[in-house]
Formats: sequence, C-alpha cells, structure tokens
Amino acid sequence: MGQNGHMREGSKASKDRQNIPMAFANLHTHTFFSDASLNPAQLVREVYEEAGLEVFALTDHDSMSGIEPLFRAKTQYESDTGSGPKTFIPGIELSLVHETSRLIIHLIGLFPRLNENNRQGELQKIDAILGEHCRFRCINRRKRDLDARVKIAYEINLDGLAERYGSAEEVIEILEARAEERNQRRLRAVGKEGDIIQHPIPITYQAIIDYWEDILPISTKERITLYSLRPDQSKIDRLAQIYRSEGMGERAAEERAREYQGVLNTFKKEPFKERGVMEGLDLLQQTRAVTLLAHPAVDHHKVSYEDFDGMILDPLVARGLDGIEVFYPYGTALRAEAISHYGAIARRQNLLVSGGTDYHGDGRAGLADVKLGLEEAQRIMTHRSMGSTGGE
Repeated sequence: MGQNGHMREGSKASKDRQNIPMAFANLHTHTFFSDASLNPAQLVREVYEEAGLEVFALTDHDSMSGIEPLFRAKTQYESDTGSGPKTFIPGIELSLVHETSRLIIHLIGLFPRLNENNRQGELQKIDAILGEHCRFRCINRRKRDLDARVKIAYEINLDGLAERYGSAEEVIEILEARAEERNQRRLRAVGKEGDIIQHPIPITYQAIIDYWEDILPISTKERITLYSLRPDQSKIDRLAQIYRSEGMGERAAEERAREYQGVLNTFKKEPFKERGVMEGLDLLQQTRAVTLLAHPAVDHHKVSYEDFDGMILDPLVARGLDGIEVFYPYGTALRAEAISHYGAIARRQNLLVSGGTDYHGDGRAGLADVKLGLEEAQRIMTHRSMGSTGGE
C-alpha cells in the first residue's frame, strides 16, 4: 500500500511539473519604432503575460528609438503589478544587402551590458556608430516599403483599388499623411523628447495594413495582411477560404489565393541605397554588439542552403560573426529542416545559437511559437565579444 501511495504521489508531482511552463527566451521582437503594431508598453505587457518567457530582446529594424521607452515601460509595469523582473536585452536588426546576389540580409546586434544604469552613456557611443545608418533608413524607408507596395497593388487593381482612386500616388499621399500624424502622436505618448536616441519612426508597409479598410471599405485587414506576408501554404489556404466565404468558386478561390498571397512581398522593390552585409557587420562589431545572422532560411525558396551558406554565412563567420538565429517561425513545411540545418552548423562551428519569433503583435507569430532555451540565452549574455563601446 505504501508503495502504491508513493506511486500516486509521484504521478501527481509529475503532472504538476508538466503544468509548469518551460522557461525560455525570445530574442527577436519589434515595436512601432520599426514596423510592428505595438508600443513598448504593450510589448512589455505581452512579454510579462507570456508564461515561461524570462528573457527578451528588442530588435527594431534599423532603429534604437524604442530602447529607452521600453526601459521606462518595464520599470513602470513591474512597479504597477509587483511582477518579478524579466531580463531585457536591448538590440537592433540591421537591413543590409549582399552585393552579388542582391539578397536582403538581416543582422541582429544585441547589447547585453546596456542597462538602466549605464544606458545614457552607452547609447551615445552606439549611436555615434550606427546613428547615420539608422536615420537614413528610417527617413527613406517609406519609398521602398510603402510606395512600391501601393504601386503594385494599384497596378493589379488589388481588391478594386484602381477602380476607387485616380492614381497610386493619391493612395500613397493619404497613407503617408495618416501614418505621419499617428507617428507624431506616438512620439509624444512615449515621452521621446529627452531621450538620447532620436531615430524617426519610419513609415512602412504597416500603414497599408492599418489603414487598408479605410482606403477600401469592401476589403479587410486580414486580407491585406495575407497579401503582404511571405508566401506560405497555410496563408494561401486561409486566403482561399476567405475568397470562398465571399462566394467565389473552389477552383477560382484557390487560383486567386495562390496568385495574390504574398504579392506585396515578393515583387522587385524600387532601388534603395543599401549598406553591404560586411559593412553592416563591421558597424555592429565596432559597437561591441553580439552579432547574429537573422532567419537565414527565410529566402530558401529563392536560394538553396548550400548557395546561401557559401555566399553569405561562411564569409560572415570568417569575418567574426558570433552566432545564428537558429530558432525562427519559418513556414511549417520548412521549420524543422531549417532549425536542424543551422543548429548543426552552429554546433560544428561553435557559434552562438539564438532564436525568436520576429514578434510584431499582428498575428503572424506569437511570443512562444519557437523557444530559445535559457542556457543558450545565457551564453549570448556572457559572450566574450559583448561589452561597452569603450574599453573592457
């Protein structure tokens, strides 16, 4: 009987342990200071409400403007709720170009030693190195990110856009005005006036998503989001389902969905002055950031693993790249394969392993869709190459 009683107790303990979420890290998130829908306070709230998420990084595209507001929001949230602290790693995601293939490459730089106590001096040093790149990208991103998408949407009369407006330029002007007005409200709301970092909020494709229903009342935010995201079978299926619910036949819905899902993501974008990927790595190394290649398999439909690794990953590693973002919410058909491939490379070459969900707060991925173990996050936080921009 005692033995049976012990077994029952062990079974209950095992079940209780199963109910405790595994602690993990997410080192790839965004706010509206790049192209997400969340302000820093909203991101903090969602991070703290995600059970098990203990370490997170902010990696806005080509901007560090969200770092200081996020520090404030984190302190305020912990004070208001009594929540225990979670570890925040400030960072950035640089948008770069590979000179020969013309692939857009993203490098993440993380600054684990940048904290509440030293942030003023450290941000000044980092901005002296990255600020020119960030301000150029933030000011000019609209031309590549919004204008080009609107022009292709107008050209193909997406959801009847060309039937409602006289030109693509008319639509761009409306979206730009609304986005700029909102950006000014956002800057005031988060108290950016006295901050060290003053990178403008870029106008991005997010303005199309946010205001599409105003531009075209007959359409929906979900449809424009599906038009804007990278092609993926699950998204094609969802768009076909929407078309069928609107009365389109089965075959026509499937063909239309396959044609239009991702149409505002895969077209040839307008020329834009880009920094080379090696130049970007050099900038991050000057700041003493921990450097990581973001989502290396995201363009696998364009280029093979072998070609990508030979052209891009291997040269980056030779120039001192610290690690790879192994864990990432690729499409279901690719995810396990990509994680296995880049996990093996990281182990073989003794590179840091990072991971995150590229969280934008718009439904494309959740905070826990992939999970980086705390041991790997700790390796990043204590990596030899991190530190201040000054001496050790």
